[in-house]
Amino acid sequence: MADADAVEQRLMADATGSDPGRVAPTLAPQAVRDALARVLEADELRSSPQLSNILRFVVEATLEGRQDAIKGYTIAVEALGRDASFDPQTDPIVRVEATRLRRALERYYAGTGATDDIVLVIPRGSYVPQFVERRSEAAPLAPGEGPGAPPPAPAGLPAGLAVPGLASPDGAAAGGGSAGPASPAGLGLSAMGLPGTGPGDTETGDLLAAAPADRASRRWMLGLVAVLVLVVALGGLLQMVDPSGWQALLAGAPRLQERTNRLGIPMIEVRPFETAGTFASMGAAPVVTTATAAPAAGEFDPRAIEMRVRDALARFDLLDVLATPEVRPSADCSGGGRLSAAFSLGGMVENHEDGSVAVLLRLADVCDGTIVWSREFESLRRGNDPTLTEVALVRDIMAAVAEPYGIIQARARARIAAAGAPLEQAGPYGCVLMAYGYWRSYLPAEHRRARECLEAAVAGDTGFAVGNALLAELYLDEMRNGVNPRTDAPALNRALAAAEQAVELAPTSAYARRVLMDVHFFRGERGPAIAAGEAALELNPYDVDIMADVGGRLIAYGEQERGEAMLASVRMIAPGMPPSVDYNRVIAAYLRGDIAAATAAADHLMGEGYAPGLLARALASHLAGDDEGAAGDLHKLVALAPAWANETELMVARFFPDPAIARRVRADLAAAGLPQRKAEASAALPPAAHATP
Repeated sequence: MADADAVEQRLMADATGSDPGRVAPTLAPQAVRDALARVLEADELRSSPQLSNILRFVVEATLEGRQDAIKGYTIAVEALGRDASFDPQTDPIVRVEATRLRRALERYYAGTGATDDIVLVIPRGSYVPQFVERRSEAAPLAPGEGPGAPPPAPAGLPAGLAVPGLASPDGAAAGGGSAGPASPAGLGLSAMGLPGTGPGDTETGDLLAAAPADRASRRWMLGLVAVLVLVVALGGLLQMVDPSGWQALLAGAPRLQERTNRLGIPMIEVRPFETAGTFASMGAAPVVTTATAAPAAGEFDPRAIEMRVRDALARFDLLDVLATPEVRPSADCSGGGRLSAAFSLGGMVENHEDGSVAVLLRLADVCDGTIVWSREFESLRRGNDPTLTEVALVRDIMAAVAEPYGIIQARARARIAAAGAPLEQAGPYGCVLMAYGYWRSYLPAEHRRARECLEAAVAGDTGFAVGNALLAELYLDEMRNGVNPRTDAPALNRALAAAEQAVELAPTSAYARRVLMDVHFFRGERGPAIAAGEAALELNPYDVDIMADVGGRLIAYGEQERGEAMLASVRMIAPGMPPSVDYNRVIAAYLRGDIAAATAAADHLMGEGYAPGLLARALASHLAGDDEGAAGDLHKLVALAPAWANETELMVARFFPDPAIARRVRADLAAAGLPQRKAEASAALPPAAHATP
């Protein structure tokens, strides 16, 4: 924080001379807007739309007298395009981007904008900008300026920056005032016991008897020596207390971030993407650089892709994403005896001479220093809308690394398994792995273990939002998969309470909204289900698992064209998906009467413990005329979930809320040999299940 404050003071000092706090009281709005336009056109801002939007918003709001509206929430909604549910307490995006904006402004005013008449400053601790007017050469002199004014600052310090304690050649301390025996520099040397600084010392007497200019020159040298000695002494102290930090500071390298991951969720950093080659460098050898300069026209911007990747990763609940490249995860992945995982994602954007682009990515395991995944996305072209191309690229990346069944979660599970430790040793994240382990096997024992683990975890940590969401899905499985049903309270009621708790704890969680959609769907509440699904897609458009689930719900609601379009996109992006995606594909093909597609998709539903899969296979077999095969699957379905025989109408209404679809499914199940009781418990149907959508 001290470094950031110093930067802001230096910017103010550069603009105002020796007074770093003199903010221009009145400036013409057009002059400020002209200054804003120059900054937005500079390389430091032009390549970052988010920073430009924030700066433009806060400056215009200030000029319009709306300083009270400049808050984290309004910046997120009006400048960054977040929805109305944005919570600045749980989502640090505005604080992160404001820090980046301050650094970008510092770089601009230290380079291209060094001669700008007006400086735009975002003070630390506030988002309200200050407009600072630089001193021109024709400006009236302030008191203390003129022939007796301090000399220029030493080399390496910004012009106009006053350095307390350094004497000027004429005997005046920098910043004005007399530099007599009580000057800061003199006090510092005397207190340190250096020779030539005591009141009766011969060298001091020589200095006092010397000519004024010579005396001032020697005082300048003594002050410089004092500063150097102080720096060396401080360095020695830091070397003893924190040798790695001192060495990193000297080397200009970022320090490792030591932080406790209380949930054990995998941590990931996104390193600065590099770029190689340019469209203009025909025939020249590619030059690899970091993403600091703005790309040439038509080229992919590595910085933009890096930022999109970091933002996309942060939308997944099961990843703990570091905010900026300046911090690093600790390589100690067993702190406090708890196993955890940390990863580093880096990339290179390679612009080819034919106008195409290749993006190379590599994911490293920070815990053991190995590369666990790499991939090259080739023959990319920006097209008319570069944003769409970048979003599609990032969605492909997320499908590979960030999904619950992606490489990061698989590696984290493998690390715990290799250590021979029980999942409980991974903390609350171990309960998460248990839940996803059940959804791969559908074994009742794994369901019970995961449910009990998550119930204990959310009881011990009242802020464990994703734990509540996962627990809601496990409660739903008591009904839809017939596994470990409890009699203390209806499963759908417990699922609703857990899902609503997850949304309340994490209103920006896409996964929590998706789970809430599932709960409303099986409760027969169409409107709330669709609203929750749309909110989930908006919160995380990169999550193909959410897209597949929403698509399946739309198909069951009779919106088949839209739902199947989502499923088709998911299959192209991520061919290997959980069984629920294959279930939705079978149902979609069955409803449009496509025998080949239904049977082909049903072949992927090879689990005997997944009740919805058995239902889908039976419907596909009946469509193909194989009622014997359908009857076999229906027999297994009833054994897993007896409600399909005891309460057939109720179960059909839950899975197929559209009345026309429900009638067709009931008829086909009866024709395929589903045993049904004549006394249906239709009175137990949720109110919405009887209503026409």
